[in-house]
Amino acid sequence: MTTRFLTLLLLLIAVSALAQPDISGYYEHTFQLDYTDQTDENILDASKLRVDLQSGGADGELEFRGNVNIVYYHSDISFDASPYLPAEIVAALNRFGATPDIDIERQRIYLDNAFLSWQMHKNLRLRVGKQQLAWGTGYSFNPTDLFHAKTLIDPTYEKEGVTAFRMDYRWGIGGQLAGIMAPDNDFASSGYAIRAASYFDAIGYDVAVTAHSVTDTTSLDPRTFLPRSQRRQAVGLEFAGSPFGLGFWMEGNYNWMEVEDDFIRVVTGLDYTLENGLYLMAEAFYNQRAEEDAPYPIHDWLANLAYGEPIGPGWIMVGTRYDLTTLIVGSLYGFAAPDGSYLINPRLDISIAQNADLVIFGAVTLGEDGGTFSSGLYSGFLRGTVYF
Repeated sequence: MTTRFLTLLLLLIAVSALAQPDISGYYEHTFQLDYTDQTDENILDASKLRVDLQSGGADGELEFRGNVNIVYYHSDISFDASPYLPAEIVAALNRFGATPDIDIERQRIYLDNAFLSWQMHKNLRLRVGKQQLAWGTGYSFNPTDLFHAKTLIDPTYEKEGVTAFRMDYRWGIGGQLAGIMAPDNDFASSGYAIRAASYFDAIGYDVAVTAHSVTDTTSLDPRTFLPRSQRRQAVGLEFAGSPFGLGFWMEGNYNWMEVEDDFIRVVTGLDYTLENGLYLMAEAFYNQRAEEDAPYPIHDWLANLAYGEPIGPGWIMVGTRYDLTTLIVGSLYGFAAPDGSYLINPRLDISIAQNADLVIFGAVTLGEDGGTFSSGLYSGFLRGTVYF
């Protein structure tokens, strides 16, 4: 209730203060087609309208930025997720009399971001409202980001903002001290985070230290499969640099959990661009929160469906990207898990007009049934966007 009230109050203040706001946005249509070895096709067809507002920001002015999203699903909004789970997990759920049904809101109208920024000093900024709080250098996963979740086959797609107070102090090259409070019903259940970062010329790396104290709701009770709420404390470390032209990054954290066992998560990667423009990337992710060996427990699979929590001890990812023409970029990513399962993720980004893009991507899972990437799933996505 507190976060909703804060966001609504902020929007009312901002709208009342707007003077000839800049309006922009886009219309987006997404068509998703899924096949599995057990079912015929499953279709998701959705439209999205995003309207962005921006005002202020000149010297001596507060700046308002925000956007409202309207999402509407034209296709069926309720479907059985059993075909996306290993057979033994479905059988176990049936023994409990449970079915993994997924229901999607037919229409959703919501504030995606809405915040005020006050540049209190040339190096000091206060930002209040629903905003992006993403941290971390990883591509496929960010251990040090406890406010947002990525989608593995589309990790760069925009994420809904988080209502928070944020203060940033910046200096020099890469110097930053950031503090965040994400209010909840009371101070004890609210989320807190700090980040201290700087560029170290002696080693040629950006280095950051992070700390979080949040209420975690991304796991399920292994006996009842009900969501559990617990305090989560974490300290993290980030490195990023380009020694000898080879990009390197590392990001990880240690998590102290109120109910679960404590755990470590780490992601590290390399990238390099050849003279012909071919971009190459490799990344490894270690996940101590999940079980090490298959078959993985029911609550891990359900947490993956509900919250996007990764299954298994991690993966190795390799990827490549190349400009096929001046208007078409092709990418191919492959993920391999220690349990012998694999995911292939091809992608095309196409500029079809000055104000329109088309993205085509998909996913195929192979290998051991019951692995991190349970075999037999074939997905295709077509997303067209027109900007205004």
